[in-house]
Amino acid sequence: MSTGAPDSRVSTSRAPEAGGRRWWNARRIALAAIGACAVGAVAFLFRFNALGGALGGFDNDHFIYLVRTDSLLAGEQPLRDFVDAELRGAWPALTYAASAWAQQLGGRTLLSEAYLTVGLLALADVLVFLLALDLSRRWSVALLAAAVAVTTVPKLYNYPKVLVLALGVWLVRAAASQPTSLRLGLGALLTAAAVLFRHDLGIYVAGALVTALLARDLDRWRLAARHTAVYVALAAACLLPSAAWVQIYEGLPQYVRDAAESVAAEQGRTNLTLQPLDWSAPLARSNLEAVTYYVFWAVPVVAAVVLLCRLVWRRGTRLTRDARATAIGLLVMAVLGNRSFLRANLAERFGDVVVAVALLAAWVAGTAPLWTSAIVRRVVVAVPVALLVVVLGTSVVVSEVAHELRTGGLTESWEDTLRRYRAVREELGRVPPAVWTDGDEHGTLRAARYVAECTRPDDRVLGIGPVHEIHVYARRRFAAGQALFKLSLYRSEAFQRRALERLSHESVPVVIAEIEELGLFGEQYPLVSRYLGERYRDAGTITVDDEPRFRVLVAVDREPTRIDARFGLPCFA
Repeated sequence: MSTGAPDSRVSTSRAPEAGGRRWWNARRIALAAIGACAVGAVAFLFRFNALGGALGGFDNDHFIYLVRTDSLLAGEQPLRDFVDAELRGAWPALTYAASAWAQQLGGRTLLSEAYLTVGLLALADVLVFLLALDLSRRWSVALLAAAVAVTTVPKLYNYPKVLVLALGVWLVRAAASQPTSLRLGLGALLTAAAVLFRHDLGIYVAGALVTALLARDLDRWRLAARHTAVYVALAAACLLPSAAWVQIYEGLPQYVRDAAESVAAEQGRTNLTLQPLDWSAPLARSNLEAVTYYVFWAVPVVAAVVLLCRLVWRRGTRLTRDARATAIGLLVMAVLGNRSFLRANLAERFGDVVVAVALLAAWVAGTAPLWTSAIVRRVVVAVPVALLVVVLGTSVVVSEVAHELRTGGLTESWEDTLRRYRAVREELGRVPPAVWTDGDEHGTLRAARYVAECTRPDDRVLGIGPVHEIHVYARRRFAAGQALFKLSLYRSEAFQRRALERLSHESVPVVIAEIEELGLFGEQYPLVSRYLGERYRDAGTITVDDEPRFRVLVAVDREPTRIDARFGLPCFA
């Protein structure tokens, strides 16, 4: 059932070509399907084949989420069993649950996580290709947009951002074309899923959809209001069970306050500071990052100018309802994404919002047939293409794309590519190791080996500092209901007392602390630090690269079963 009649005017995205044929025909659909498969395969192999080595090729930050995935697999849930005020704590916490489902299907190894994250990023790249083709009606623009999406190399743990924005653009386009109940319902489901992956993602999807619905029917405000109300009501209904969960185990007001504090701490830690351009070294990394940043903001500016001109210009073809709505929805998504995601460590963040920026550029190129002047038509294609080419060029350098291609075997032969794929698959399928060997022990994993061999499977480990990979590789859950004792999170007296209450009921024979973090830990978590000082003793250190890296504290009321010959530290298993 439709909530509104279809627009009687023909959309620019579906305008007939010369000869009366529509742009999308059977041949183009077949070519688009082949192109989508090629884009997906290249995108997947580019990221997957580059994995392997230290921590399986995953970033340390990735294990912040995997350590909570292990808790879910053990039957625990955020808020009920452990604190989580980092915009992911509402049930079901999809960031952790998706990884848990992947491991339940594919086994509890990093291979399952690789297939999940790389596969969904590749799917997002496919959607970018198809959407850019539909928006621009140009194969070159579609391939360029997909190449930009791939080469900006978003962090694997940020796949929800990339995928949600790609799906959001697809649903904005669908709802702008014809806002039926089914399409509004799909938009509501995506919004709810976005919120459950990370709460702010729902803002970008909802902001784009609502503005698109309102912009579609500017002259029919009652219809626009009805479409918007249906979408908002369905999204609220989808999120009602999650809100009830939060209220039961944390309380909505307290949860909102805690989330606001975590956001403020994150923003304070990642404020953006752009370095001035250094003209003496034009290809310096800081220059390339700054140029890319300016381009990411230039695309919305260009799109806004083109949109405004088409809305007020009397010559040429006017924008139809769905074309106008799509453009405004895309513009809102790109601006919100740029404003939120582009912070410190810029090179690692461009990939988070590239979907909205690339597709907005594709929309600008797609407006060329609307203009009567041949020069203007060329300009509205050339400008967004040039901006995307700049991003592609800077990304190739900053992301070391050539090195990644060589590592993955993609610059050699198909046999080398397949050989590398099999090698990565085999390596990731063995970690975390079920049984440790000499080959498994390197770097920070020396501490993981100690924990795995000197604690029981039902013991927990309290980690101080960025030590999440130790928990995951040792297959031990974090203690005190708190995965993070760093980044200035969960420092209040209430959080510390809750941590101590949980800690008092858990079996925690060992504390692993980054030596560099211990001083800051005592300042930020004084109650927990005092508790550890009273109930744990210093047992020694674990060295990494011949330097003391981790301090090991052991419970004073637990009698060791033996002394580990490798590390000279007490064992409790």
